[in-house]
Amino acid sequence: MTLPETAPNDVTAGIDWARDDHAACIVNGRGRKVATTTVEHTASGLRELVGFLRRHGVDEVAIERPDGPVIDTLLAAGLSVVVISPNQVKNLRGRYGSAGNKDDRFDAYVLADTLRTDRTRLRPLIPDRDDTVALRRACRARKDLVKHRVAVANQLRAHLRNVFPGAIGLFRDIDSEISLTFLTRFDTQDRADWLTPQRLGG
Repeated sequence: MTLPETAPNDVTAGIDWARDDHAACIVNGRGRKVATTTVEHTASGLRELVGFLRRHGVDEVAIERPDGPVIDTLLAAGLSVVVISPNQVKNLRGRYGSAGNKDDRFDAYVLADTLRTDRTRLRPLIPDRDDTVALRRACRARKDLVKHRVAVANQLRAHLRNVFPGAIGLFRDIDSEISLTFLTRFDTQDRADWLTPQRLGG
């Protein structure tokens, strides 16, 4: 899949992705800025971003990462998305006389203008199939659950260190089934004192 020889409506856009907000820049066929904006990384912010791009006739967008909510939103809106890696953007800054510190608005311009000038070597993202999207969401959900489980296990360990230190280290994993069963039955030091080697062995 390749890009057309010239950008639709003679405009291209670049989006510099960040954790909390995203800077966007639109350039025309001569590389001049048409418009810029910054939107928050929220559902309403992403809707605002799509509206901004549509109002200026943008059909193609360059960005530094290939996945995530921003990409999903752009593809769902029917926009062509081209990924230009952060390392490439860093090298491309030198074209414009700035190879130093990162600046979100400037990088958005670099992305938009590179999409204008380097079209023959750039390829748009191909949207994932439904089963691939479902798999990615399942993997993301599992990663979140594992992160939450580790955090809760650390909280439990810290609490036991204060109120029931003898329970720490009895089992390999504090959140294993046998460890949780033990803590449910012997939830205080007094109840644990009832245990003897013989009772444990039985």
